[in-house]
Amino acid sequence: MRLVSATPLTESTRAAPWRLDVEMGGSAHAYVLWLDSRRMEHEYEVLRAMEAVPIPTPRAYGWDPEGEALGVPSFFCDFVEGESLLAYMLAGETWAEELYIKTVCALQAVTWEQLAPVAHRFSQGETAADWLEMVYGHFQANPNALADAVYERLQETMPPLPEPRFSNGDLWPDNLLVRDRRLAGVIDFEGAGFTDPIYEFLLPFFLRPALRDRGLEKRYCQRMGFDAASLPWYHALEYFDTWAWTLRSGESFEQHTEASCRAALERWLVDG
Repeated sequence: MRLVSATPLTESTRAAPWRLDVEMGGSAHAYVLWLDSRRMEHEYEVLRAMEAVPIPTPRAYGWDPEGEALGVPSFFCDFVEGESLLAYMLAGETWAEELYIKTVCALQAVTWEQLAPVAHRFSQGETAADWLEMVYGHFQANPNALADAVYERLQETMPPLPEPRFSNGDLWPDNLLVRDRRLAGVIDFEGAGFTDPIYEFLLPFFLRPALRDRGLEKRYCQRMGFDAASLPWYHALEYFDTWAWTLRSGESFEQHTEASCRAALERWLVDG
């Protein structure tokens, strides 16, 4: 094997990995080298288990927990050639919207039994009710009259919640790579686990308003057999969660600020 080039990839919410291009037996191969990630071992083990699932994911190799080779923990995985699905979704491409829903549904259909080799790595799963209690914990330590009112309303109006489903832990469309309008691979399994499927699905629509009002959320609910009438409740939970985050961090979350989250929650209490 001969190393041809090593190129740093774009940093996102994680430490930037490296693309390694190598030559083996006269053939070119590309890999991603992950270094010293917070949940690296978890991602490596989940990727290995996903090899038995009929969803394209990068194959992982060479877990080195002691950092004997490079001085820090590391592993390799296949480099997935493809483009982010996000740009196509923002452009309103119907095929991209359908592929996003189809892929999320496929991920959320993965069972505990299919992931049996790594089942010990997952809790029993977080429901939206669990998430609500976790968010409210911030306000119990930092009392706030609006937070109390929002929490009480969310408790009173909580819809029947679905059982936790599997996800890679970040259903952001940048993690769905496509080639020739087909799914080339799902990447970024650092936070993989079982959690509320609707709450997981809604993240892109919360962060990119341009994706809203196209009926994607309702189409997803119909595909999964969920009641779309629960969507406003989930949106309020999104604002409540983000409001708590902005207060803790002192930073904005994409376009959502402490003030905009507070205003959205005040409107929701009045208008529902």
